[in-house]
Amino acid sequence: MRARAALTDALRNAINRFDVLRRVVKSPAGQHLVQTTRGALLVKERLRFAAHQLGPASTATYKLRSSGVSVVIRHDGVLAARQPPSATADVAILNEIFGGTGGQYAYEPPPALASTLDANPPRKVMDLGGNVGLFGAYVLSRWPGASIHSFEPDPANLRVLTRVAAANALDGRWLVSDAAVANQPGQMTFVADLFAESHLAPDAANDGHNQNGSSGIDQTGADGHGHKITVRTVDFFDEDHTVDLLKMDIEGGEWSILTDPRLSSLKAKVLVLEWHALGCPESDAHAAANRLVQTAGYAHLEDVEVGTYNGVLWAWRD
Repeated sequence: MRARAALTDALRNAINRFDVLRRVVKSPAGQHLVQTTRGALLVKERLRFAAHQLGPASTATYKLRSSGVSVVIRHDGVLAARQPPSATADVAILNEIFGGTGGQYAYEPPPALASTLDANPPRKVMDLGGNVGLFGAYVLSRWPGASIHSFEPDPANLRVLTRVAAANALDGRWLVSDAAVANQPGQMTFVADLFAESHLAPDAANDGHNQNGSSGIDQTGADGHGHKITVRTVDFFDEDHTVDLLKMDIEGGEWSILTDPRLSSLKAKVLVLEWHALGCPESDAHAAANRLVQTAGYAHLEDVEVGTYNGVLWAWRD
């Protein structure tokens, strides 16, 4: 994997030296071709993957070359490539997790933690924001004996996630729940059909939760795409969070959990968190996430990505 990342960096540097070539590669069509090439190298069915990418929008199942774990990808199709809201970003996420886009693997644990996790593989994994199961596929590829519990409220994502769990035939070791995770049971207003960007509605973000979410569908999503629906929520702290690894990527929904006084009772040994500015009760989401996680008893923390609107950190106890 690291050799492939080094080659990717070398090619990127070469492209950046030539202005015309750089413009071609950075164009929507060029980026779609780059994503297609990278993604095809990650699966056993290379030609079929490329055909789906260069044809109309479609959904297909593949096996990862590195592990044989099944994944399901929603292909945008060449005409719809990178034209939101039709773009699924599934291929881009596949490349980020398994192909090391930008030289970094999206869920690669920091070196200080990786050797410990590999020597003592996680047996129980909790996946908040399961999307289409690519994080779960990463877990099974790296730690094949793990059991996974994924939560995903977006109906379109949920259909794919359920299909992935079934395709891997794990005899009940991959459980999928059709709910959002918050700090109390009830309902939440949710902006759906945005693929990986589906999120709790801004009014729900401001409240931290929305116990009495409006019924029906509102076609005026907060960002002009998607639509509002009402989804079921579960109280995270009522779920079995005695796990070896907890992944939390719930597009702003994390703040109701991170600010809950019960966070100090969290039983997860290791946490990988994607924090978001959306819904953060403070002006500096990065600082807030770091402080709240450390206050909860995670003595070791490492930021692996820090952006203006979101970032990723790993945290673990002694």
